Amino acid sequence: MKSAVYCAVLLNVALLFTQCRFFSSAEDADTVVARVNQSALTVDELEAEMEATALSGASLEMRKDWVSDWVRTELLYQEALRRDFDQDEETVRELNRMRRDHLANVVLEDIAADSSLAVTDEEVADYFEAHGHEFIYHEPELRLSVIVLPDETTARQVRNQLARGRGTFEELARTRSLHPSSANGGDLGYLKRSDISNVSVQEIVFSLQPGQISRPVLSESGSYIFRAVDRREAGTLPPLDEVRGEIVSRMLRDRRRELVRRFVDGLRQGADVEIYNGNLMRPEPIAP
Repeated sequence: MKSAVYCAVLLNVALLFTQCRFFSSAEDADTVVARVNQSALTVDELEAEMEATALSGASLEMRKDWVSDWVRTELLYQEALRRDFDQDEETVRELNRMRRDHLANVVLEDIAADSSLAVTDEEVADYFEAHGHEFIYHEPELRLSVIVLPDETTARQVRNQLARGRGTFEELARTRSLHPSSANGGDLGYLKRSDISNVSVQEIVFSLQPGQISRPVLSESGSYIFRAVDRREAGTLPPLDEVRGEIVSRMLRDRRRELVRRFVDGLRQGADVEIYNGNLMRPEPIAP
């Protein structure tokens, strides 16, 4: 357990802070963000880390927190080195294993970046024709829109506006709804019954036909008005455009696997590989 903790500290530094370098007093202070003894984190290194972790637009406070974490980890790392924990046999073995796995994954990522993996529209159509049964809806789904209002009185007013044609559902969702979906005109996408936790709401919305609008539905968080936009019945097949993204993902995944398999087979054929099955299990000691 102790070695595992030490290894975690060293690995954290190895993966996140390998670019920090020794600090010289002759360096321009404007190029250094933080220093722990003789180890420094430079502006360029910080920017590289922000870019690598998709935090290039991070606020000043987020950057301060990140640098605080760097300082904390660097302190622990230097203490680990002072105690010679980097020489611990189990820690060295674990770090070597992680280094091996990381570099192996770098090779796999490089292989997967092959442009020949691109999927054409014709291939997508052929896949859909051959595997269409895998995309059939197994239960009804309802595409819903919602307007959430603070109380029943307001909800009734808005419901009357809709009934009298004084604004579309989308317009009123954008201007009046308290729900996060208001930016999209109240669109919640397609939902199954199981996606709606309240059984009473399930019954109300799944009784709607496309185009119908529900009466206000009260809850602790406000008053809801639902509109059924579309309905998918169980056993029906979705249009190709709706599942195109999933098909492309499947095909790219399969192609990457096959590409990796062929690549590794080629490496194996050119290497001296031996497996000693007799040594897979250490023999049980013979009782005296």
